[in-house]
Amino acid sequence: MIDWMKMNTWKKHWLPISALAVMVVGGLGCSTDIDLTAPYQRTPVVFSLLDAAQDTQWVRINRTWLGDGNQFDAAMVADSSEYPAADLQVQVTERMNGMSVRNWPLQDTVIQNKTENGIFYAPEHQMWYFVPKGGLNADAEYDFDLEIVGDSSAEATTNMIANQIGNITQPPPGVANFKLGFVSLGFQTTYPDITFKWSSTAGAKRYDITVMIHVMERIWEDLGHTVLLEEKERVVEWNIGSLSTNDDGGGQVLQKAVSGERFFTTLTTQLEEDPYITRVLGTWDGNVQIARAIDFILTIANDELATYLEINSPVTGVIQERPEYTNIKGGLGLFAARASQGVYGIGYTTSTIQYLMEGDATAALNFCTPNPFSDFYCD
Repeated sequence: MIDWMKMNTWKKHWLPISALAVMVVGGLGCSTDIDLTAPYQRTPVVFSLLDAAQDTQWVRINRTWLGDGNQFDAAMVADSSEYPAADLQVQVTERMNGMSVRNWPLQDTVIQNKTENGIFYAPEHQMWYFVPKGGLNADAEYDFDLEIVGDSSAEATTNMIANQIGNITQPPPGVANFKLGFVSLGFQTTYPDITFKWSSTAGAKRYDITVMIHVMERIWEDLGHTVLLEEKERVVEWNIGSLSTNDDGGGQVLQKAVSGERFFTTLTTQLEEDPYITRVLGTWDGNVQIARAIDFILTIANDELATYLEINSPVTGVIQERPEYTNIKGGLGLFAARASQGVYGIGYTTSTIQYLMEGDATAALNFCTPNPFSDFYCD
């Protein structure tokens, strides 16, 4: 039911309200200037991935900014996104069972290896670091605390990923002469599935699986390959995918199968065909009589990092908006932990190098093997 009393009240006040609106609009109409840089709160932006296998632990601390003019130009100035080092007090605390065990005040430094490409200033950038004597404890939790003089503060907490040696079962670690076969040759060429298998470790939530293929490129002056100009190492990165665990308690058996054909398509898509370039697949280990060319690597993320990666993965659906994720209280960014495990120096079968040299899609890549006892040896 319509409330006519409220409607009549609205009619009585409509004229003065309308007149006020006209006065306000009329007053604003005298100026076309709009201030887009209203006062704002500078927010710290923190990124750090603790890694128990590393001697030095790094933290990146920046700040949001807003200013007049082209913001791309402002991004090229360090003062836009960095705090003066003297204004920051940064520390990391190690806790066991809720009790503080060790504490490290962080030191600032300037890193010189930032690429010049991109919209932010280069090649320098400010970093913070600490060197924990004896390393980090995989069973501990770590607190990050940031105090900005006369401004604000931020904090975060992360767990670590347990050290568990030997949880990879396929390819088998410690087997010096193990070889992977990516193709079977005969009456019909087939590509067997390669299965990678491991069990999860405590504190780990996500595993990114990568195979690194080691290649030595030889660049020649002539098509007869008689005058060698240069040799350079290449590492072809073959991303297999990722798997997440049900929880981060550890002990879950995980496996990933991939067609051996992808080994060859990865090489053809990442290496150029050039008649002046020949390629040696791996290096020769004379002690075990094997050509070593392949590394199997697991890059491991704890729960915070896994969530961050999932939210920031490429959008494939209709909805393009992403939710924001940060575990920094009082700021933005990520304070998390990572680890890596792998089986390194894996060999390959004779069929693999034969197919690389004779297959229609790969023959022009000019591969050979460093195995001096092979029919496919690099003469």
